[in-house]
Amino acid sequence: MTAADLAYDDAGDGPVVVFLHGHPFNRTMWAPQLAAFRDRFRIIVPDLRGYGESPVTTGTVTMAELAADVRQLLDREGIGQAALVGLSMGGLILMELAAAEPDRWRALGFVATTARPTSPAEVADRLAKAQVAEEQGMRPLAEEMAARLFGPEPAEALPRQIMDMMLATNPHGAAAALRGRAQRPDYRPMLASLRTSALVCVGDRDSYSTAEVTDELVSCLHDPQVVVLPDVGHLPNLERTAAFNEYLGAFLDKAAG
Repeated sequence: MTAADLAYDDAGDGPVVVFLHGHPFNRTMWAPQLAAFRDRFRIIVPDLRGYGESPVTTGTVTMAELAADVRQLLDREGIGQAALVGLSMGGLILMELAAAEPDRWRALGFVATTARPTSPAEVADRLAKAQVAEEQGMRPLAEEMAARLFGPEPAEALPRQIMDMMLATNPHGAAAALRGRAQRPDYRPMLASLRTSALVCVGDRDSYSTAEVTDELVSCLHDPQVVVLPDVGHLPNLERTAAFNEYLGAFLDKAAG
């Protein structure tokens, strides 16, 4: 499959940091981080294929193909070394990038994500959700996710902001990525071979990246920094922006040397 030309934001100067959004979101979910870090880093924030303003491919798009799109973007911009930060599905794409070019990445930020391979139940669930998206649009999936995304007290405007973002996603793009996630490999052996600086950040109320899921990811990594934010769900960068930015900023500054 030919790599897609991604829509993206490019702001600031300095060491490059690439932010990879989750499903079914888009690059605007990283707006607080772009604003916070553009004064000391060059921030690249793409819309992944099928999301936001990037082109849609129907059928199935694998995590490796989404990663290849990001590599093409960085290559075209002449960017060699970079730090990667990925949330949820964005974390899977981070792992694909790390597997393909382990020496290219200065630091890896794993946010609310998993290294586990799929189970038969998850495969069936993702394929069923892909069919629902294509037949009924994004609302059924968005409403199911919305009930699980946040801790007990998100900022008043945040749930509506995220719901609008999910509903704006192209259902065919979302379905293609869902099918691709159903095919994802076991990233754990690859992660165990890395010696790249790593940060793992998760909320303690995340019903997707649970403590068990996160502990397994952490066990695969070499000496990671682990941050667990209290009363936070699946979107720590938006639920606890100040705390998230403080930890991430210190990690990125250290990695930049």
